[in-house]
Amino acid sequence: MADFEQTVELLRALGEPTRCRLLALFRHGELTVGEIAAVVGQSQPRISRHLKLLSGVGVLERFQEEQRVYYRLAASGDEGNLTRYVLDQIAQADPVLDRDLRHLAPVLKLRVRDAEAKWEDVRRSAESTYADAQLVRRVLNEVGSETLGNLLDIGTGSGNMLRILAPRARQATGMDISAQALRLARSNVHGSGLSHCTFKRGDMYDLPFAAGSFDAVSFDHLLSTAERPIVALREARRVLRRGGRLIVVDDSRRLSIAADTEPQSLLQSWLTRVGLQCEKIKPIRGGQSQLVFALARRGAAPA
Repeated sequence: MADFEQTVELLRALGEPTRCRLLALFRHGELTVGEIAAVVGQSQPRISRHLKLLSGVGVLERFQEEQRVYYRLAASGDEGNLTRYVLDQIAQADPVLDRDLRHLAPVLKLRVRDAEAKWEDVRRSAESTYADAQLVRRVLNEVGSETLGNLLDIGTGSGNMLRILAPRARQATGMDISAQALRLARSNVHGSGLSHCTFKRGDMYDLPFAAGSFDAVSFDHLLSTAERPIVALREARRVLRRGGRLIVVDDSRRLSIAADTEPQSLLQSWLTRVGLQCEKIKPIRGGQSQLVFALARRGAAPA
């Protein structure tokens, strides 16, 4: 627990009306200074001062992707817990917060348009694969009803897999090496109301997470185009907890071309090689998509 002076300082930070409004907005996802200023109708320098103060007392986390700086609610700790408790005491139908939320919607839509303009090929690929609702249901059926706990989506791209799997996760992280992809994913995922999803830039061959950090890890249309799929799978296994699950959805044709062999056999050999126990591997067809689905689990034995 925080001491008396720290608690008083935190309560003072939370007690200012604009700062309380900002914190309520962050419950809906990660935002930039410019986006917040557009929502609340205040200048960016003034917003920056509020955010600096809130970051200083441990309520917000600040991170950067290329030239863009984002803020989000602290994921844990006494400060984050107290902040969430205070926000829970405000009526959901409060007119001030309701107005801010209405103003947030077009700001997020503008972010989507901006991201799509720069990352159009990612959007087209995602749409062509998962526009088929029946295919999405098949993927979810194969994943099963077991909770995903803390989920990591590697190479998240447009965030398509996160939108499918995150409702079954307690917490979810989308990771990609491309900042443009992360902007698109953040817009799509938060725009779908999945505010428990966060995003991080990183390399799938050297994941920026400690060993055993996740209950589930997913690869969507990634291993078939990876230069070093075994390295990527070893890293995924490393960050999985014992008993954690690996979910793979990939293009059957590209897997066959990659090794001139049957895609299911190839994928199973990769999983076995890195020490993951393959529980199921099967083709999934939907519309013109010919996919292969695999579900593997990390056992107790080292790779």
